[in-house]
Amino acid sequence: MSGLVTETNQKGRGSGLSQGFTFHRFTATYSNWPKPYGVSMIIIECIGGGGSGAGGTATSSGHGGGGGGGGALARMSFPAESLGETLTVTVGAGATGANTGDAGAAGGNSSVTDDDSSKVILLAGGGGAGGGSTDDKGGGGGGGGTGSVGANTDATAGAAGGTPTIQGSTEGDNLAGGGGEGGDMSSTPTDAGNGEYGGGGGGASASAIAAGSKGGSSIFGAGGGGSGGKGQGSNGGAGGSWGSYTAGAQSNGGASGSNDGTDGGDNPFGCGDGGGGGGGNSTSPGRGGDGGVPGGGGGGAGGGASPQSNPTGGDGGRGEVRIWAY
Repeated sequence: MSGLVTETNQKGRGSGLSQGFTFHRFTATYSNWPKPYGVSMIIIECIGGGGSGAGGTATSSGHGGGGGGGGALARMSFPAESLGETLTVTVGAGATGANTGDAGAAGGNSSVTDDDSSKVILLAGGGGAGGGSTDDKGGGGGGGGTGSVGANTDATAGAAGGTPTIQGSTEGDNLAGGGGEGGDMSSTPTDAGNGEYGGGGGGASASAIAAGSKGGSSIFGAGGGGSGGKGQGSNGGAGGSWGSYTAGAQSNGGASGSNDGTDGGDNPFGCGDGGGGGGGNSTSPGRGGDGGVPGGGGGGAGGGASPQSNPTGGDGGRGEVRIWAY
């Protein structure tokens, strides 16, 4: 029961529907949810959980961590009579940010299962994990797709976005339900790919002066997190935005020094924005910003040594499922 957070009823003049409708928002898994009686159509929207940012390397010239990918959004309409009496709603968790040098984790898939047939009728993939900065492996995590979670990476190359896709897996930007590709880690790191349904995470800088790269944005899904800056004093990359196809649209990366990346914005009737990457500093790097709710990718931590605490990546935003019935 805890998964059902809100139920809103609208009917009559101004609702656009003569018999009204009900709206249900789920932020946690709910088993055997009863289908509303007396309705003809059910619209379901799933948003996957955001991938988390990687930790930065705890040395004075350490690399920043890669950003986590944004969760996908999937939406479909169903005639009410075509569904069973109950549905099981699964809400993907946002991944927890990683510690020093470690890769992040992928966000969970969100889905709805028809209990009568035991079939998954809708799924939105979570964002992929940001690459850890240890051994110079700081590529960005792939954005979630409408058919699978975004790929994780533990390499310099950015991870592929989640399926499906009508483009090759090496494409940076993506349409047709695929998530954006994560950014590469290099001396001039590439910004993450934008996705129709989930933005990729930014790749970290392998240069002493280049800033972390930007997280990818998404037209419908959540934005990916920016990567962290290098420890010798570089800015963190900005996170991507929901409702955009421009990488780094959040402009929330941490400035060079001990500045943390800013958290991505929450959007109650859209998807979350990506967290900014932490600024790099030789002694006290910044933490990656958390991804916005729902589904935003966490920013990567800045590189650099810290006597107080090690640089950690930002958390991915939790997923969500929304159901309209009328």
